Amino acid sequence: MNKVLKGLVAVAASAAMATAGFAGVASTAMAADTHEVTVTVPTSGNLQNHSYTAYQILTGSQATSGGALGSTHWGSGIDDAKFLNALKADTTIGSHFTDVTTPDQFVAALGDTTHFPSNGANANIVAKIALANKKGDGTALQSGVNNLATGYYLIVDSTTAGNQTVYNPAVLAITDDITIEDKTDVPTLEKKVKENAKASTETTYGEGFNDVADYNIGDDVPFHLIGSVPDMSQYDTYVYKFSDTLGAGFDAPTSVKVYLSDDKVLDENDTDVTGDFTITDPLVKSFEVSTNDLKKVNKGNVKKNQYIIVDYTAKLNSSAQIGLPGNENEAKLTYYNKPDQSGEGAPSTAETPEDKVIVFTYKLDTTKVDSKNADTKLQGAEFKLKNSEGKYAVVNDGKVTSWNDEGTTLTSDAQGLFSVTGLDAGTYYLHETKAPAGYNLPASDFKVEITAATVNGQNWSGTADEALTALQVTVDGGTAIKGDIRNGNVAINIVNTQGSSLPSTGGMGTVMLYVAGVAVLVLAGATLVMALRRRNA
Repeated sequence: MNKVLKGLVAVAASAAMATAGFAGVASTAMAADTHEVTVTVPTSGNLQNHSYTAYQILTGSQATSGGALGSTHWGSGIDDAKFLNALKADTTIGSHFTDVTTPDQFVAALGDTTHFPSNGANANIVAKIALANKKGDGTALQSGVNNLATGYYLIVDSTTAGNQTVYNPAVLAITDDITIEDKTDVPTLEKKVKENAKASTETTYGEGFNDVADYNIGDDVPFHLIGSVPDMSQYDTYVYKFSDTLGAGFDAPTSVKVYLSDDKVLDENDTDVTGDFTITDPLVKSFEVSTNDLKKVNKGNVKKNQYIIVDYTAKLNSSAQIGLPGNENEAKLTYYNKPDQSGEGAPSTAETPEDKVIVFTYKLDTTKVDSKNADTKLQGAEFKLKNSEGKYAVVNDGKVTSWNDEGTTLTSDAQGLFSVTGLDAGTYYLHETKAPAGYNLPASDFKVEITAATVNGQNWSGTADEALTALQVTVDGGTAIKGDIRNGNVAINIVNTQGSSLPSTGGMGTVMLYVAGVAVLVLAGATLVMALRRRNA
């Protein structure tokens, strides 16, 4: 999501002005008491269809020296008595308005750039106090050119459509033609899943955490929620809440940590701020990580353009979808978007669009067949499935649950078939421990490689069919066999060779043994006779 709700930028030719949310560019005035105010409203993106309203705080004439506003009077858009009282009562800027009773004195106070620099915190306070004491309906500013009399105005981004609701105020001195460009800023959210749980720690954004991944059932899958920190200068407090929903194929997370980071990569340089957030307790599949005031996190040391990273793992369970449509997970971020101190209600909240990731897992069907006739299915062959780390699959009801040094014995049925469901893409070894009756055990394990074409990047469209596009398997480096992405299935044949028959009792084998025995005895006797003759000679 693009930036929205950024702090308000100083914008007028007058040296005496305060501003807090719009940028203005001066141009040639069309008349001494009327000026063109051009409003730029994008036709697409986060700021499309935004609306703006101007409330007149002061009227006056433009002084010839320095372009400052002179001969001022309170305008129709402000309750001047309440406005001045509120300025004087403010604990931060009140001392600068103690002796102010007239609009000219108000202009002079704002002209002190040491205490009221453009886009400074004090200027923002003035704008918010003006917002709280505005009156009337103001003047709606249309996209394009508008005409406003010389004076000071409270300009409000008064958009109320959907989640774009803002009430962002700026005080602008209109003493010349000006162009107003909204420079608002809201937080963005990204949800990411680690492509491989055993991969090394990422060093750059996108190196290990993506939109798409595949795992074994029983694996702990790492996730990240990455929220940007917006400009919060308009707000006294700032609500910031992650809402995460895991699919049916995942257990609830076992632990959740929160970090403050200067980038989107979680590393040893980041600060653990878990204690500053409230986390759903006990943890369930739909959980929240929130703070009522982001400005107080890390003892108040949170800056615009930093990131809040939520780090957690969740186990892929036996309810996981095999193949498409995959196992989707989504999250959103709720935040303050209306710094309203007008007495019309508490600041409102908005939500980012939901961001999704998806995790796949697959099924391996193995059929045991005769080496000379693949139509002959062999029952009773026993196997164990080993992964690339030398661990064996523990299988329950045909689904992987874990890996250890023993594993589960898999036996081919009457159709020669046995299956293992819930496998990650990768390399495996089928170790045959018992051959069918009359067949030999293979001399070595069968190497099985499952390959999936997934979109492991940062810009997955959110459509499952575009996340997994192909699936295949090979045995001992042979020809690739196409799998079925719909059911996540890959299928292979493993052959057995028949062994030689042992001799049977009373048959030709026994006769041959007798003949061989007699021959040995005759040869031994002849050797003995020859030895005796040599001795007597």
